[in-house]
Order: sequence, then structure tokens, then C-alpha cells
Amino acid sequence: MFKEFKFPCERCGQCCRQVYLLQELQAYNRGDGICKYLTKANMCSIYGKRPDICRVDSMYEKIYHQQFTRMEFYQLNKDACDYMRRVAGYERSPRKND
Repeated sequence: MFKEFKFPCERCGQCCRQVYLLQELQAYNRGDGICKYLTKANMCSIYGKRPDICRVDSMYEKIYHQQFTRMEFYQLNKDACDYMRRVAGYERSPRKND
């Protein structure tokens, strides 16, 4: 049986803490570089309606499917996540065991 792949997000919130880096997300910046929809519990309060740029699978399907395989695209995104967590001082995601 074919199992659909999904990006293995660890929900660390680091991408939501760096929206100032992307022009497409400037309207979401609460003024300090953090997404105004990131809750204190480190969750997205508009998760079901978040923009495509916040959706790895949507971005792959709409833009990057001709440049990378899905697994290559996932790896690039995972590498970026790992880098953001390292810079923030995480050894692992705070929600890994959830």
C-alpha cells in the first residue's frame, strides 16, 4: 500500500520565530521577527489556514517538484530546520516525544 509522505516537522517553532527573513511573511511579523500567530504553547493559531509558504508539501507541489525529488526537498528543509534549532540552542525539538 502506498503511504503518502509528509514533511517530518518537529514543531519546534523556529521557522515561526524567523518570519522576518522572508519577504512573503512580512505581514505576519509581530514586530520582533516572530510570527504573530505563534502561540505561547509554540503552536500556530491559524494552522489550517496558514499560507502556502508555511507548508512544505504545498511549496513542493506548487513550485519545487520540477527541481527536486520530494525526499531531496524534505532534506533541504530538514537541514534548514536543524540549522535554526542549533542556532537557537536546541539539541533536539522540545516536542520530539509528543
